[in-house]
Amino acid sequence: MPFYEYQAISGEGKKVAANIEAENLQDAKQKLIRLQVVAIKIAPLSEKELRKALGKKEVLSLTRELARLIQAGLPLFEALSALEEKYRGQRPHKILLDLCGQVKTGQPLSRALSRHSHSFDILYVSMVANAEKTGRLAQCLGELAHLLGRQIHIRKQIVAALLYPALLGAFCLVVLSTLLFFVIPSLEELFEGRALHPFTQLVFAASRFACSSKLLLAFLFGASLAAAITAAVSKSWKEKINTFCMKLPILKNLFAKIAFVRFSRAAATLLEGGLPLITAFSQARTVMRHPLLEALIADAEERIAQGEPLSAPFSSHPLIPPLVPRMLGIAEQSGKLSFTMQQIAQIYEDELESALTHFAAVAQPALLLFLGGLVGFILLSVLLPLTDVSTFVN
Repeated sequence: MPFYEYQAISGEGKKVAANIEAENLQDAKQKLIRLQVVAIKIAPLSEKELRKALGKKEVLSLTRELARLIQAGLPLFEALSALEEKYRGQRPHKILLDLCGQVKTGQPLSRALSRHSHSFDILYVSMVANAEKTGRLAQCLGELAHLLGRQIHIRKQIVAALLYPALLGAFCLVVLSTLLFFVIPSLEELFEGRALHPFTQLVFAASRFACSSKLLLAFLFGASLAAAITAAVSKSWKEKINTFCMKLPILKNLFAKIAFVRFSRAAATLLEGGLPLITAFSQARTVMRHPLLEALIADAEERIAQGEPLSAPFSSHPLIPPLVPRMLGIAEQSGKLSFTMQQIAQIYEDELESALTHFAAVAQPALLLFLGGLVGFILLSVLLPLTDVSTFVN
């Protein structure tokens, strides 16, 4: 039976929100009357609320807790009901309520999760569906929690590596704007009619241009800010920006490593769950978010299905590290493909962490030197004429 959410007045006169299970809206009203609940509003679960996407951390928390409850021996519906009570009033509550209703009617958990594809991707749903067939749901949820945890960990490292340089860049922009718009114009009258050093002329010219083009610069800044916000919200813009960044020489290998680590961990988890190789590769490439490598994996699936060795499609590709084909060839002979994919993911995850740490270590002093050099150049340009005492005497 589906669930209905309602608002009622408690015995203390306060407004409370809760839910009730009923066959239809009329049945829900009758049940509330029999329970002597004064309901002021009752409605089915809102589709708009159900379509709200959960964050990666929320999905990780739900997955981890559901795995622990099932491992503790609770039936699936009881475990979902316990989580529904815990998250009442929070964003995951409506989705948990819908999952409870679907499972209560006899639907598999995977089918209930597929109704919320904005929160649970195809890999997540596929792994749960396969675990339901093999009877290892708790273990599968634990593996999913580990996979999501590693993805969040990598994302945190990328954000941490980029955050400090971004803050330094913003501070540099503020300092430069203050000098060009306020400090330099106030000093320009002091040197009026004097022969100035070329450095000083350059700084004063830049300040005059900035002051005379305030509207244009403000428009460009606003447009850049709007584009950044749009890119953060719009999926199509995100894909375009990611595609552009993947073509840049410095970022190309970094994005490829991130995508291949995602693929390797997902494929290892799916293979561990008992999926055939082609199916595991097909589902694992959905988490890569790298068009070039996704096309490579799709081509590899076809070639492997035609009988080619597992390592052949990955040989001599510029974005695939040379160690990968060798390890896959050994894994094909030993039959330990799942373990090998885990090792590949660990190796290149360590390399990725090292690259991000190196980037942060180089970018921070480089930006500090750039900011110091820029401010020093402007101050030197202003101080140079002040050192010429004869011009003041004249």
